[in-house]
Amino acid sequence: MKKKMKKNLAMAPIAPEQTRKKFKLLAKQAAGCRLCPALADQPAILSSANGNLNAKFVFVAEAPGRFGAGRTGIPLHGDKSGDNFETLLKHIGLTRAEVFITNAALCNPLEKGNNRKPKTSEIKNCSSFLKETLTLIGPQVVVTLGSVGLQALNLILETRYQLKENVAQPITTPGFTLFPLYHPSPRVTNWMRPLTQQKKDFKKIPQRFTDGKISKSRIITIA
Repeated sequence: MKKKMKKNLAMAPIAPEQTRKKFKLLAKQAAGCRLCPALADQPAILSSANGNLNAKFVFVAEAPGRFGAGRTGIPLHGDKSGDNFETLLKHIGLTRAEVFITNAALCNPLEKGNNRKPKTSEIKNCSSFLKETLTLIGPQVVVTLGSVGLQALNLILETRYQLKENVAQPITTPGFTLFPLYHPSPRVTNWMRPLTQQKKDFKKIPQRFTDGKISKSRIITIA
């Protein structure tokens, strides 16, 4: 499946060679990072399998899951969260080949063999990789999936946006439009934000571009 994903990405618009070289170096640095003692034996999920370096849309989720990216090496792929994400992408006419997907924490946080929420310190340690990834790609829209993804962007932007207050609202930032959404995990879709509602939320992701910029009629500014 990973080979098929790479083949699809190869068909998408290719990022400049300099961008690809810088990203390859960044991925190598992430692979060698040992700042988080509890995650030191886990691989950093940052590679060409994350998506398109020429993407207009970057999705930032929580962390690799035990049966998802922690197993497949592909963000939001291989488990039910990944299946739901694929459904949501398809619902708005996007494919993985057109987007880039990453996480607030690049390694799979585990506790007694089960997934756990990344610690604030782990998110902070990964923030430099996320910031550099966004700088290299230069997306027009950054979609956070869940409160942890939004927390990671808050650290970079020095903001205090809250998921419950800002869900499905386009927020202008100096470099891109921030669009907070809920995570597509089964726990969330079953108990907090049903998939039917998440489909409606995804439909609100800004996709109207004029001269490379998002139509201002779809954007609000939140102080």
